[in-house]
Amino acid sequence: MTVVAVEEVSGRAAYKRFFEFAYQQFRGDPKWSPPVVAVERARLDHHRNPFFDGGDGEYFLARRMGAVAGRITAHVAAKGVADGWFGFYDVVDDPAVAAALVDQAAAWLRDQGCTTMTGPASFTPDDDPGVLVDGFEIAGTTGRPWHPPWYASHLEAAGLHRADERRTWRLPPAEPGVAAGAITTLATPSSTGVAGRFADPRIVLPEIEAVPDLTPARGSAVALARRAKKHQWQGCTIVRIDGEPSTLVPQLQAAADAAGYDWIVSPWSPDGTRPPETVHARFTVEL
Repeated sequence: MTVVAVEEVSGRAAYKRFFEFAYQQFRGDPKWSPPVVAVERARLDHHRNPFFDGGDGEYFLARRMGAVAGRITAHVAAKGVADGWFGFYDVVDDPAVAAALVDQAAAWLRDQGCTTMTGPASFTPDDDPGVLVDGFEIAGTTGRPWHPPWYASHLEAAGLHRADERRTWRLPPAEPGVAAGAITTLATPSSTGVAGRFADPRIVLPEIEAVPDLTPARGSAVALARRAKKHQWQGCTIVRIDGEPSTLVPQLQAAADAAGYDWIVSPWSPDGTRPPETVHARFTVEL
């Protein structure tokens, strides 16, 4: 019988274990795209993440036979809202551990008055696309994470069901007939984006934004700084679209082409019949 205990993260040592769990679990897997350490620290910091200006949350660690085996956050965007969320969901291949984490997050959200729980969203729906449910053979990119198959299957076993899906395609850097001259004013990269200070302003437009794929650096600050200085990015991932994709994506492709990118991961494709490269999903349950 598996003995699983879930604890609130309290103190520096527990926070360190929470922060490092995914890096320790997957650092040897080439399909895993390591998040930028500085960005992850900022996202988890109640004093640095703007989410906590009005929102609240709690961090939990699961232990199996005493060893750390998973993590999760439970959070609400504001006091009194009915919609609760979970995020930073990482777990070993054990449905009992996943169920214990989900139960603890749900209990915390019920105490806040929430009637539903949805996720992963770390911390807002714009922060990540959910859990990978199709395309497990495709390596992750910055902005499109890779997860092992059990992430989704254990959520379903714990009683959650799919709430929405996000499909992505890999596109060439420019479509025929779309010139870089069609692009007007560049926008400012988001300071809370998944690329942090390594965001590339050349692929950030007023209504659409992409981030360079930082995966080849494997989390090394020195390698990231070297690549950023020389703009040595092979591909990028669209992380924000605030308008019509059929108009905005070709503009981003033209910008990426002018900047020297080889490919783009996009949540929209001009070929409506081509299957997506990957599918991510969020899961939900009534409390």
